[in-house]
Order: sequence, then C-alpha cells, then structure tokens
Amino acid sequence: MTSWLTSGVVFALAIALLAVVVVAGLLRRRREAERASRSAADGPTALAPWTEGETTRLLSSAEVPGLYLLRPRFLSKSEAAVFLLLKAAFPRHEVFARVRLADVLQVKIGPQGLERLRAFRKIANQHVGFVVCDRDMTIIAIVDLREPDHVADPRDQKLETIKQRCLSAAQVKYVCVYPPQLPRYRDLREQILGTAADLV
Repeated sequence: MTSWLTSGVVFALAIALLAVVVVAGLLRRRREAERASRSAADGPTALAPWTEGETTRLLSSAEVPGLYLLRPRFLSKSEAAVFLLLKAAFPRHEVFARVRLADVLQVKIGPQGLERLRAFRKIANQHVGFVVCDRDMTIIAIVDLREPDHVADPRDQKLETIKQRCLSAAQVKYVCVYPPQLPRYRDLREQILGTAADLV
C-alpha cells in the first residue's frame, strides 16, 4: 500500500514538473516573440545587438591604418544628374539620395513576432535612389534611377520586385528615370505632383 502511494506521489510530481517546464517554455517563447517584434519596430540595428566580443573585435580591426578610404564621390555621374534634375524640378522640396527603404517604410500595426520580423526583413537591406519630401518632411515621392542597358541577375530582379510591391502597398508615388534619357523637369513635376504641379 505504501509503495503504491509512493509511486502515485512520484507520478503526480513528475506530471506537475512536466507542466511547469511546458508553461515556462511557452512563456519564454512568447517573450522572445515580443522582443523580436519590438526589435523589428526599432530598426535593423536592434535585430542583432552586438555582443561584447564582437564589439571588441570590431574596435581592434578599426584601428588598422589605411583600412578605410573615403569614396571618390558620393553619387555616381548618373545619380548626380538625376539629383540635379530633382533639385531643379522641386526647388521648394527636400531631396535625399541613397536612402534605406526601412527609413521610408514601416511595418503596419498588426503583425507580431516572426510575421512582423519577416515583413521588416523585406525592406531592411533595400535602398531607393532618391526621396522627395516637402518642407514638413512628408514624403512626396520615391525616385529610382535605372540604367536602360543594365541587365540585373535573377536575385536583383527579385529584390526589385519585392521593393516595388512594398512601395505599392504603402501607396507612395514611385517613379523610375532612365539616364541618359532624363525627362524634362516640368514633366517630372507633373508626373509626381499631378495637377497641383503649377501651384507648388
């Protein structure tokens, strides 16, 4: 009778311990999903925080003389031509070059955890050529430069499709220009501002 009672108590304790382990695992998974969701909202630097060893390694490699060089120019000749066109077409607007897509778009409220992280990763490492903003820094349009003779590899084509779909979902005006056949600045203004082009 005592051995039966002892084995029953041991069995009940084992079941209770198993339940505690399962509940603890579920709570930990939920906290990790919430942390990933917050990280996706904060930006790509929060997705993978540097560990102490990584920062020490990065610091030591940054000390090597001549490891980094200043680029000869910030914008290529084609990009500079489009930038000047945009500045002429939108003299009362602000024009920014080489902007991360994640600085232009954000993931809408709703998706959480891994779903939100996946949505953020689609835009985290993509860039757009130019962003046109009004004086209040409201985004008016995204302008990309595409070389007409540029043949993109399949991966680049997929990334371009993802970028276009994300911008389309955000309902932002997206225009591509093709050097050296750049549009006249009045045509570009009309394409972006529509009928309000003459008023702005």
